[in-house]
Amino acid sequence: MDVLGEEVVVATTRVETMLGDTAVAVHPQDQRYQHLRGKSVLHPFTSRLLPIVFDEFVDMSFGTGAVKITPAHDQNDYEVGMRHSLEFINIMDDSGLLVNVPQPFLGMKRFEARKAVLQALKDKGLFKEIKDNPMVVPICR
Repeated sequence: MDVLGEEVVVATTRVETMLGDTAVAVHPQDQRYQHLRGKSVLHPFTSRLLPIVFDEFVDMSFGTGAVKITPAHDQNDYEVGMRHSLEFINIMDDSGLLVNVPQPFLGMKRFEARKAVLQALKDKGLFKEIKDNPMVVPICR
């Protein structure tokens, strides 16, 4: 994502949800990002300006230390969104089809959108790399 010609690199395990991002979060003590206080980044697909918020939720020793925030699609992001009064953009309907997103992603199935967003990032020269990232996925019973 771009802020005044400067790049802010964020990592994600669910790239398709970036279409519902409403902020980028960094840790308040992370010296790498202090110069971005009060600034915003430009979303590469929606042209939304996403504020850079400073929140202790972010683990500054993990990845780039910058986290995309999608309040409508992640519990942790929801909590960050509430703390910072962020917009909540639901990008999936009950069938897992994308809604409230720009073309060409509108109406795509979730995993189809994942591939399409990844390819679109590559086409724009914004894709960096894929890394294995072990994670815990909660399961409802």
